[in-house]
Amino acid sequence: MKDNFLEYRADMNYEKALRYQGVLSSEGYRGLLAFTCNPTITLGIASKAKNEILISSDSLQEKNIQLLKTDRGGKSTYHGPGQLIGFPIINLRKAYKDGRAVRRFSEDLLIGLAHAGAALGVKSVQTKQGFPGVWTNRGKLASIGITVKNGFIFHGFSLNVTRACYTGFSLIDPCGISNCPVTSLEEEGITVESKSELARLISPYLSNLFSASKERESQVMRFEQTHQDLVAKVSRSSMAIDYVCSSLSTRD
Repeated sequence: MKDNFLEYRADMNYEKALRYQGVLSSEGYRGLLAFTCNPTITLGIASKAKNEILISSDSLQEKNIQLLKTDRGGKSTYHGPGQLIGFPIINLRKAYKDGRAVRRFSEDLLIGLAHAGAALGVKSVQTKQGFPGVWTNRGKLASIGITVKNGFIFHGFSLNVTRACYTGFSLIDPCGISNCPVTSLEEEGITVESKSELARLISPYLSNLFSASKERESQVMRFEQTHQDLVAKVSRSSMAIDYVCSSLSTRD
C-alpha cells in the first residue's frame, strides 16, 4: 500500500535521502522516510555561512563533516549521529486540496512533533515565539526546515535523540541563534530502544502524513479536543509558526 508508508534507513546520505523522498512522492506514496546520516551541516535559503559556521571549511573536511547548501527554508542546522531525521512524503494538493497549504502543513507537523514528545514523556515541551522547532526548558529538541515543489514537500525535520549530536551543534549557530541551547530525548530522561522503533512510535502523531483518503481537520483541533492534559505542556505560538512559514521557499 502506498498510504501509511513508513521506512527507516540507517546511515543514509542526506542527498540520497532527498532524492529518494522525491521518488516516493512522485510515485504517490504518503508517509515518512526516517533515517540517520553521517555528520552533515545544511544551509537554508536564509543562511549566511560566514556568520553561522563557527569553524573553517578545512576543519569541516578534517572532521569529515559535509556542508550542503539547500533550497529549504530557514538557516543552518546539523544532522548526524544521535538524531532521527524525518522526510515527509506528502502531496499537499491531495492532502489539503491546496498545493500552497504550507502554513497548515507546518502547523500540523510542528504540533504533531510536540505532541509526540509529550507522549514519550518529555516535560515542558513547547514552541518559542520567533523561533521554529520544538523546545523544552533545556533547549531545542527538534528542528523543521522544508521547501515545496509542485505541491510536494521536500526536506523535513530532525529530532535530537541522544547527546551524541551535541558536538555537531557546537560547530554552528543553529538556525542563526548564537549560543543556542540544545537538548535531546536522552537529556530529557527518555530512552528509546532504537531509532527505527522511535520512528514507529512518533508516526501516529504525524496524522497529516498517516491519515489518507479524506480532507482532514487540523491536527491542532484534535490535539486540543482529545488531549487537554497535554495542552498545558505545549505552548503553541502563532509567531513561531509564522516564522517557519515566512522562511519557506515555495515553488509551483
